[in-house]
Amino acid sequence: MQIRGRHEWGAVPPGRPLTPLNPAKVTDVFIHHTTGAQQPEIQPWLRAIQRFHQETRGWNDIGYSYIVDRNGTVWEGRGQNVGAHTKGYNSRAIGVAYLGDGDGELSEAAQRSFVALRDWLAGRYPIRTVRCHGDVGRTACPGVWLTSWVKAGMPLPEPVSPVPDLRRGWLRRLAKFR
Repeated sequence: MQIRGRHEWGAVPPGRPLTPLNPAKVTDVFIHHTTGAQQPEIQPWLRAIQRFHQETRGWNDIGYSYIVDRNGTVWEGRGQNVGAHTKGYNSRAIGVAYLGDGDGELSEAAQRSFVALRDWLAGRYPIRTVRCHGDVGRTACPGVWLTSWVKAGMPLPEPVSPVPDLRRGWLRRLAKFR
């Protein structure tokens, strides 16, 4: 998994210096979604979210630690700094957002990136739980499908084999002769 840096989406500097997370205290990952219709260009969409968080909400920077887009690309938001994603948990949790609406099924690429990011974070922090924003706040975030998937343990679809299973065809043919 590759994480694309802030410079790759044109992030502006935070309003004030960011406070690094204390690695020993990070026990949770919170899953979010940004909602809204899919935008054709990812980088401008990320900059728009950062502007909204800074200018409208008055936050220091984009609220999320990392963002996963529909193509499975992982983008650095605040990175390993205290976030502004889940009230009461920002200093002890990583916030990962899906760039889009979590009511509908995520692409396989996005699902695989969420799992890879979760596993990468678990190797750096004493992560105990992966939760949804709605688990601790009065919100429907991260959407119906994404919430169900997280609560099911983030299962990945079975990979499609490039080699067809010929046994099924032969078994059907043999059944005709029985």
